Amino acid sequence: MKAIPKYKTKKEETQAKRKNAKLFPIYKMFSWDLLFFYSTQYLFYTMVKGITPGEILKLDAFFPLFIIVMQLPATICADFLGRKKSLIVGNLIMVLYIFLLIVLPGMIGIFIANIVYAFGYSLRGIQATNILYDSTATKGGEGLYPKINGKGATGYYILDGVASLIAGYLFVINGYIPMIICLIFTIIATIISTRFQDIYVNRLEENEISNKIKEYKEDFKISIKNIMTSKRLRALLIFMGIFNAFITITGTYKGNVLTELGVKPEMFSMINAIFTFLAGIASAFQDKIHKKFRNKSFTFLSLIFTTSVIIMGALLLTGMNNILPMILVLLAIRNITMSNYYVLSERYSKNFSTAKTRSRISFATEFSTNIIETMAVFLAGVLLDSTNITFSTIFIGLVFLVLFVLILDYMRTRVGLKPEEYDKKDIELE
Repeated sequence: MKAIPKYKTKKEETQAKRKNAKLFPIYKMFSWDLLFFYSTQYLFYTMVKGITPGEILKLDAFFPLFIIVMQLPATICADFLGRKKSLIVGNLIMVLYIFLLIVLPGMIGIFIANIVYAFGYSLRGIQATNILYDSTATKGGEGLYPKINGKGATGYYILDGVASLIAGYLFVINGYIPMIICLIFTIIATIISTRFQDIYVNRLEENEISNKIKEYKEDFKISIKNIMTSKRLRALLIFMGIFNAFITITGTYKGNVLTELGVKPEMFSMINAIFTFLAGIASAFQDKIHKKFRNKSFTFLSLIFTTSVIIMGALLLTGMNNILPMILVLLAIRNITMSNYYVLSERYSKNFSTAKTRSRISFATEFSTNIIETMAVFLAGVLLDSTNITFSTIFIGLVFLVLFVLILDYMRTRVGLKPEEYDKKDIELE
């Protein structure tokens, strides 16, 4: 596939680029995440759809697998359709996803909706940011891309904060109202996506589909080989899979704990809004954490995370009155730690990669961490269905503490070191 400039004159191309750059922050505000939905997602699933917290985790367990399965068909569709059309179709599929969540019943309905979501998520993926990059990048640099992308992110966080605060009150009136508003916002994002202009058009080469499938298979084989031969990469991916699973599990446990403590829906969404705000601020400190702890950064984050969860379980076990403020502090620590982990894990997974290996390392990361997350989250769902939230929280905290200690010992000489300190075979990947 070759990307061919769409416009014949420089003036037409410049006008299209400027239009995209002005439009992008508005689009990102409406589309970066599902506004009005995520702050009340747990309440919608349990109180409206009638599924248990354990079943939520089982649904969450399958979603990473759906993402893996949908990667290839989404990539092929994107190559055929081009950036703009892929973005539009991806957004239309997201509209369908929200509609299915509203109309389909129970756990099976959410399961079907999640399959649709995985394809839409993979298809629209990074198309908007690709369009922006095409429109702002300068020769040898990224140009205005970070500034405009950051402007869109700031607008989104403001809008999401307002939406999260309002969603809880609307949920009390009717559990479907936040979902309907979410659907409206997703439709608005779809309409905005039609206003973008392609800067380049794809020219498919002969046997493009078969070549793409062969390339996918080759990437898969090499990714598995790299995981098997590189102790450094294997250590990092196992840790990330465990940490990702812990984040997903404790996210559902958080909702269960808050409802057990009698938190009302309007306060529930307000708490989520505050946690999101704190996570956004805290992520700015990831570089300071890296500089202070270096190859012990993950040790620092994982031990804080697991300790906060174990203490939370212990507080629930005591049955004391008025523990909600302490629980909120511990949950805030979870979100702050989580936000720094996400930034640092992306940073470390890209270390020492080259243009040749970067896509394959990304593929290996996505595949292996999703597999680990699927297994761990599913088992956590079975545990929560079989016991209560207090026992599950303590048990999960202790189990993951042991897992982190084991993998951190394995990682000790393999992740976070200076380049000259690595074994050469650990950083030379195919």
